[in-house]
Amino acid sequence: MKKRWMTAVAVVVVALVGTWAYAQETPSKKPEHCAALEQDLFIDLKVVVKAGCTPSPAQISKLLDNPVGNFVAIPFQYDYITVKGPPLSDSKAVHRLQITPTFPISLGSDWNLINRVVFPFLSVPFNKGFGDCIGMAASEILSCPGLPGALQDPYDPTRGFGDMVYVGVAAPKETIKIRSTGGVFLWGVGATAMFPTASEDVLGTGKYNLGPTGVVGYLGREWTGAIFPQHWWSVGGDSNRANVNLTNVQYFIFYAPPGWDPDAAWRIGMSPNITINWAAKGDKVTLPIGLGAGRMFEIGKLPVNVHGEVEYSVIHPDDKPGSRWDVRLYITAVIPTFIF
Repeated sequence: MKKRWMTAVAVVVVALVGTWAYAQETPSKKPEHCAALEQDLFIDLKVVVKAGCTPSPAQISKLLDNPVGNFVAIPFQYDYITVKGPPLSDSKAVHRLQITPTFPISLGSDWNLINRVVFPFLSVPFNKGFGDCIGMAASEILSCPGLPGALQDPYDPTRGFGDMVYVGVAAPKETIKIRSTGGVFLWGVGATAMFPTASEDVLGTGKYNLGPTGVVGYLGREWTGAIFPQHWWSVGGDSNRANVNLTNVQYFIFYAPPGWDPDAAWRIGMSPNITINWAAKGDKVTLPIGLGAGRMFEIGKLPVNVHGEVEYSVIHPDDKPGSRWDVRLYITAVIPTFIF
């Protein structure tokens, strides 16, 4: 497990250091035509780069709001989640770190395939001796109808690697411009897969899971909104583990206050995950709402977006362990595609 953590961290560090070094060598003087290009918040940044210009922080921030944007990034997402519900006598904490390399592959002149690979690292308040009775899926705890209580310390934390997730979304390279608002409409469709890579049974589903995904959204100069649903069905894996039939819907609502520092690219909003565990007996739905704020920084000339928010599950299971509060932190480093 220690080697996995070290390998993942090493890959990220090498990518960031290489990008930072490249950025330091980029000439600071820009052609005169760059000012006009940098005013277009929805332009493909490759066009900006090919013109000899450097994308502005506002452009990069807006691109990060685009779930099918043509860019390479390494988002780090940390969640501190409080879990409550029978048979827990009080709240317990789940710690989750997700590293999600995101990169596009061109599918001809009109389409991109946006790829996301989720590497999850978890600490859950369940003894690994629970074996196949508890498992972690994406943003959801899967559990037996009745949890065994014979363990000496049933809530001894288990730490390790979770189930990897791959998401592939095909999206048009050209967004649909909405003249009345100055924003754009975007969409994409694809597939998602979850693999039984967990280092302990309680950290994963034990199943190979496949299903559809898609995205639809609006990017405006001030308001941004999008819905990103995924669904998984079990298609193989450990026959002793319960089959997965799980929906995860992440929704984004962000507001960029006009007049605030444009280089900081401030935004206020939320990006919670709704989950529906169709295979669960009793309560199935977890629906959180939240509020947070974020802004753009530069390390040298490497853009880094930082966003924090607090969420509360206004709808949650009362008959089984489920999330209540979630303190979430995003740190996203943007890597220009032209260095590859």
